[in-house]
Amino acid sequence: MNFTSYLQPSRVTVVVGARSPVDRRRRSLERVSKELSRGNYETALSRVKQLKGKHDWCLAAFGSAKLLPKKSDMSDRTNLRSLIDSVSRSIESVYVEEDSSKKEEIYTSPEEDWFNVVQHESGHFLVGYLLGVLPRHYEIPTLEDIKENVLSVTGRVEFVGFEFLKEVGAANRVMKDDMDGRMNLSVSGSQGNISSKTLNNFSCVILGGMVAEHLLFGYSEGYYSDVVKLNDVLQWLGFTETEKETHIKWAASNTVSLLHSHSEARVSLAEAMAKAKPIGDCIEAIESTISRLKV
Repeated sequence: MNFTSYLQPSRVTVVVGARSPVDRRRRSLERVSKELSRGNYETALSRVKQLKGKHDWCLAAFGSAKLLPKKSDMSDRTNLRSLIDSVSRSIESVYVEEDSSKKEEIYTSPEEDWFNVVQHESGHFLVGYLLGVLPRHYEIPTLEDIKENVLSVTGRVEFVGFEFLKEVGAANRVMKDDMDGRMNLSVSGSQGNISSKTLNNFSCVILGGMVAEHLLFGYSEGYYSDVVKLNDVLQWLGFTETEKETHIKWAASNTVSLLHSHSEARVSLAEAMAKAKPIGDCIEAIESTISRLKV
């Protein structure tokens, strides 16, 4: 029998350049990172919005979170009540003792401090991303930086759409000068205005770091400047003390719920941020984790 007839080469169709959905998302996110690195923030945001919901490899998590109405009381959720109360006590302590140096100090190693910074900043980043606020830049200090100057080295995350903070800073300087008697200006004359959506998003994002710490450790070691900054914004908008208290409690409740529901995504994000990965890689860490959990 002639077996050679059974060994004829078969025809194989090769698709050149074919990529998996994940590969296509990563390539798109590389372009987002490049735009952000060049300072083209609006272009980067536009690209991210175009990628949302249009393909099987889209950015499904971006802007997927929905905040509960302010009339809702999330503190009645038994599984989150103690955590929300703990965060609320940390926020209240900022107003009780304005001088953070009076707080009881918790001594930790440089390694622990670095780990805390990473977790804190990942909380800001993730809450912003889930609410549709694009992180445009972040900084995580190196362990060496923290070893050299533990007290003053912190991280930060900047977002597209929070540019109003520059106005808040300028208004606060005016108000301080007015209180000191060096300028004859009305505080109300420097009152600002932003949309309720922007305020709600900002309020949750700014509390994301503190909430992340509470989720991990059961308390917050510091970074109370976030609460002070939120208070400054509410003062800039003309909120009364009662309105501030109600709003901050609402924001804290929503932030606790968001980070509690996406704890694995935050862990993946923190790992990427610890390695100083580009913004696009950090977004991929979030999206890939959330999509995996949905399967």
